[in-house]
Amino acid sequence: MDKTGLLFDRSELQNAIEAGELTAWKKKRYTSFRETMRETRYPCHFAVNAERNDTARYLFVGSPRDRDALFKLKEGLQQYLERYRSIAERTTLVVFFEPPDGDQSEQEYRDRFWRVLEFLNERDPEPWPSDVPEDPTDPEWEFCFCGESMFIVGRAPFYTDRKSRYTPYGLEITIQPRRVLDDISGDTTEGQRVRSIIRDRLEDYDDVSPHPDIGDYGDPDTREWKQYLLPKSDDESMSEFPFEIDAG
Repeated sequence: MDKTGLLFDRSELQNAIEAGELTAWKKKRYTSFRETMRETRYPCHFAVNAERNDTARYLFVGSPRDRDALFKLKEGLQQYLERYRSIAERTTLVVFFEPPDGDQSEQEYRDRFWRVLEFLNERDPEPWPSDVPEDPTDPEWEFCFCGESMFIVGRAPFYTDRKSRYTPYGLEITIQPRRVLDDISGDTTEGQRVRSIIRDRLEDYDDVSPHPDIGDYGDPDTREWKQYLLPKSDDESMSEFPFEIDAG
């Protein structure tokens, strides 16, 4: 485990599981994630490769309703962003929240997800980066923390048909700094090819069509934050950003 006691890599998690040192809910969450990433049909091959190549880092926090858990998330994310460049050219952070007691609705998960991001924004130790718009209505806006812009994906149990976003045990958030995606962003030939492959795989993997809000970063008709935690239904879309950005 990372010397800070917060971030794990794959081999450290496997060793902890074999030694019986990982709390039951953490083992359950990671094991479920690992099984999904081992599916050859899973649409995002970047996530699959990060697990396979041991370039992902994992952070376990408590309930998203728990203030201490949110501070642990803040510290763990800060540590990851300080060192991700030394991990690999393409890396990701996977955040597992403790499973809730009982079932929760889509709206409850949605409220918790956006409260997590609001909490981070309110306590961002760095000012908003000057090269990223502060206004979420701008197509080039994306969430920033510690001076880093990042792509965020939320997964949750309510995605029974949108299987690429489904996880059975509660809220999960994956984070990729924009820097690791620069070579596949925009209108480059490689970027268009990669995104086309992922969309085709989504069509095959999910039991519903790709959500209309899925688009390319910087596209004038796309708002990246709408993709963070997609609605369950293709007929729904978020109309307003859920909180006011504090740009420091």
